[in-house]
Amino acid sequence: MRSSIKLFKVFGIEIRLDYSWFIIFALFAYYFGFVYFPQVLPGLNKGLLALVTIITVILFFISLLIHEVSHSLVARSKGTRVERITLFLFGGMAQIEKEPDTPSSEFIMAIAGPAASFILALIFWTIWILTKNIKPVGEPVKYLAIFNVALGAFNILPGYPLDGGRVLRSIIWKVTGNLMRATYIASTAGRVLGFIIIAVGIFFIFTGNFINGLWFAFIGWFLQSSAQMGYRQLIFETSIKGIKVRDVMNEDIVDVTENTTLQDLVDDYFMKYRFGRFPVIENEKDKKLVGIISLHDVKEVPKEEWPEVRVGDIVKVVSGNEKVDVSMEISDAIKKMGKNDLGHLVVMSGNKLRGIITKSDVMRFIRIRSEFH
Repeated sequence: MRSSIKLFKVFGIEIRLDYSWFIIFALFAYYFGFVYFPQVLPGLNKGLLALVTIITVILFFISLLIHEVSHSLVARSKGTRVERITLFLFGGMAQIEKEPDTPSSEFIMAIAGPAASFILALIFWTIWILTKNIKPVGEPVKYLAIFNVALGAFNILPGYPLDGGRVLRSIIWKVTGNLMRATYIASTAGRVLGFIIIAVGIFFIFTGNFINGLWFAFIGWFLQSSAQMGYRQLIFETSIKGIKVRDVMNEDIVDVTENTTLQDLVDDYFMKYRFGRFPVIENEKDKKLVGIISLHDVKEVPKEEWPEVRVGDIVKVVSGNEKVDVSMEISDAIKKMGKNDLGHLVVMSGNKLRGIITKSDVMRFIRIRSEFH
């Protein structure tokens, strides 16, 4: 979230740009404006060349966006929430709340993207047929038609997490009834495919096609690492299934009153208990929660001011996004932390604090639990 920019919403889905997107935008703008169009459209004046370049690059990324939106709309039709779509260096990624519940849902969701790309290719190809004699229009739409065919074809390659890999997983899942096994096979295929693409990239580099070779190598690396990460993510989600917040939360709470100075907070709490954050209460009598203060909050205040500044002066009030119920699935709690960029969640009972849960608490719990399985 911190490394991306919010643009707008499409069908209620937030569209964001990762900062890495500007790299690929600049590369394509350079390629179209200084290499491709000057060759296929010789003699075009600079103003029109710049306009054609900008429109083509925009349509290029709109094509990627439509590909991802199609996945997202199918996911929503199956009852799965889609938070956002982010465009980044290697294309686009829809943040879908959970994995499909059935093989058929996965299959339909997976083929939606390539289908959208092939439909776009047909639309651009039709426009090219009608405008091929108008070169400043015909050449860009011809390129976009070819690009969408390539985008659809690449994504149907049978390697997870590509769409084709998800189709493969859905078929194996349907046949075996085992999502874990299906994911392992599809992700292995994805890693093999990634290494093959890396090998092709290295071949291009050593045969003088350095730029394309480097690009292939990056795509292959991204694909194989994403395939491995996808399988590990499923293992993790499976290992925490059924675990509730009450099972993980820390109920042995050390709280701090809002009148405590930052100097006392550092000396008597951070240095003594070695926790990364403490709940702040109004007073010891009613234990009403004010907020959570972290080491980072304290470090933002100059050290010479610590003896005078009180915790209540800088504590951050607990928001609704930080509060959870004891019965919440720990997987949902982790997603809530990630969605809201939080390092902790507080478990409340009315206005009183029941416990705190942090990412480190979760990982420690999982690690210890795995030792007994």
